[in-house]
Amino acid sequence: MDAKSNDEKTKKEVAVQDYVGQGFIFIDGDKTKEIVTENKDTISQYAIDYFTEKYKMDVKVNNVVPARNASVVMLQSKQEPKFNTSVIVSVDTHKKKVLDTVTSEKGNVEEDIQTALYAMAYENEFVNLDDFVKKMSEKYGFIGLTDEAVNKTRSSGYVTKYYYLNILTDFATDISQLYISNPHMTKESLKQLFEKKENLQNQIGIVIELYTKDDTPADKNKVNEIIESLKGAKGLPRGTYSVLVNGNLIDGASGHAIGDSVGTSIAVDEITK
Repeated sequence: MDAKSNDEKTKKEVAVQDYVGQGFIFIDGDKTKEIVTENKDTISQYAIDYFTEKYKMDVKVNNVVPARNASVVMLQSKQEPKFNTSVIVSVDTHKKKVLDTVTSEKGNVEEDIQTALYAMAYENEFVNLDDFVKKMSEKYGFIGLTDEAVNKTRSSGYVTKYYYLNILTDFATDISQLYISNPHMTKESLKQLFEKKENLQNQIGIVIELYTKDDTPADKNKVNEIIESLKGAKGLPRGTYSVLVNGNLIDGASGHAIGDSVGTSIAVDEITK
């Protein structure tokens, strides 16, 4: 389900450092906003109950967002594996009530859990990645999203203020199913399972996404230096890396950066490690 897409004239521009999810809404959410607001607690409980029963994991609600004939509930796991995800609670706009029908977009939650299991299995490598991205950001004067914006607007699995993960559909379904049935599985056991996968580095996408501190456009030379440093960095998680640096402005409704980014291009010059 897509966040609301506005044309240039109606975008609500917010500096990334000031964006904490205010105004975030999905397409046609204005038609369900009143119902969703009045029934936030009920919607939240429906979402938690659904997730706990289906995935046997404890989650908390970070945001309840109006959408077309529904509410999208942004969830975050309470413990490892750490991930953000979302489920959809239906709304009957004619009867003006919330339905106890909860779904999720096909495969999304499973993929979100899989990215978290990958990060859990390669814990030390992700600590190194955190250190690398933070160092590069500080060195070149870029910033990431606020923690609040991540939690209220992002539902892409393992995600931080500086980067997020993608995983190919069904690549690690067997691993997530094993983990759900045996949540006491050790990190080493998880790592061994991932190591058995063919072409692991081509199945995991790691997108580093940064922003400028002010309205000055991203300096392409600085971005290229980050890319070159990434190519030479050691001890990072295996995967296909993208580096994107956006301007300073966020569209509050969609949560996405306004304008073009500077960095790598998909399937052209991504970095495989």
